[in-house]
Amino acid sequence: MGATKTTADAALKEDYQPAVREQINNDIPILTYVEKNTKDTDGRRAVLSLHVTRNSGIGSRAEGGTLPTAGNQGYAEERVSLKYHYGRIQLTGPLMRAADTDKGAFERALDSETKRVVNDLKRDLNRQVWGTSDGAIAELAQTTNSTVINLKSSVSDVQFRQLEVGTLIDIGTVASPTGTTSANEIVSTSASGTAGTDGYYKVTLSAAVTTTFGTYIFRSGNGGSGASQKEVTGLQSIVDSSGSLFNVDPATYPVWKSSEFGNSGTNRQISETLMAQVVQDINIQSGTWPNLAVCHHGVFRAYANLLLGLKRFNNTVSLKGGYSAGIPFIGGGGQEIPVVTDRDCPANSMFFVNTDHLMEFMASDWEFMQEDGAVLNRVSGVDAYEAVLFKYMEVATDQRNAHGKLTDISHA
Repeated sequence: MGATKTTADAALKEDYQPAVREQINNDIPILTYVEKNTKDTDGRRAVLSLHVTRNSGIGSRAEGGTLPTAGNQGYAEERVSLKYHYGRIQLTGPLMRAADTDKGAFERALDSETKRVVNDLKRDLNRQVWGTSDGAIAELAQTTNSTVINLKSSVSDVQFRQLEVGTLIDIGTVASPTGTTSANEIVSTSASGTAGTDGYYKVTLSAAVTTTFGTYIFRSGNGGSGASQKEVTGLQSIVDSSGSLFNVDPATYPVWKSSEFGNSGTNRQISETLMAQVVQDINIQSGTWPNLAVCHHGVFRAYANLLLGLKRFNNTVSLKGGYSAGIPFIGGGGQEIPVVTDRDCPANSMFFVNTDHLMEFMASDWEFMQEDGAVLNRVSGVDAYEAVLFKYMEVATDQRNAHGKLTDISHA
């Protein structure tokens, strides 16, 4: 038999193509937009003075009538404390030497780790910006002593996508985030059975656990609320019609709340009337108009279907950060509001925000620790080096009623 590729296999070379091809979605729409409106912060925390009530000493009287009783303007103090975010890398000496040339590796090991840890931390911060502020990612259903745990029926595709293979997680309650397990690794994720039921979404862990309703998955070390809060204050907390935010309670100052239009948990079809209702209520409450609408991909498709049925075609609107919106919306103020998607935006929802009143307070940008003059530091007793990325920041608003949200929307 003549020579074939099989017989000559040991003599053939492999042609390794240059570069590593990225397979991971590093898109961070809302975080990119918020970073355009930053406020440097020094000292203990950022403190903003808010005008929250009017002077009541006004009125109309008959000739010679008693003048109105003098009143005064009312103010509240908004207090924004920073949150601290880190990314840590470590490489052995032999790896750094072996992967220091194009001949030895597709990418320099140090360049790859330092560049990609920035992307990883940014991705997680984008999740946090859309979160509930306490670090909870997804609620669990009943599981008995198993490595395969069941997620609750209410868990959405958005939350499920945030549970990535290789992530270390804690499981517990909001009050005790590590009460069930800590630093347990996600080995795999799957979806099977009937959609919308307990256990449809499943996560396989490295160690068996028992879970109950009311327990949640947290990124390891991130869980905590109130004084123990570690993650940034998410838009689900900021764009809300109730709950104290940054030391100001809407129960005391009713102007300190966002416009919120739901349907008691029952999804309904999106309409321009519903969208206009939110946008116009924001204007009525705040005197401003939102300039960006962000929604789940299924909600975006539903809105696109609505316009298609009405034979409507709109121009593309360019946004900061290189993003563009395929479908703008005009909600009453005459200006176009770009409608965009974000993979971390909660399911069945559309958020209307005014980015002039949504900001990032920070004491540092994306930096590697080098106060001692070196980014790379020796790991004690080991032939290895490490570096730590950090960012000290918090997301906040200086006018809560400049934002609103439409919930309970059916997906397409």
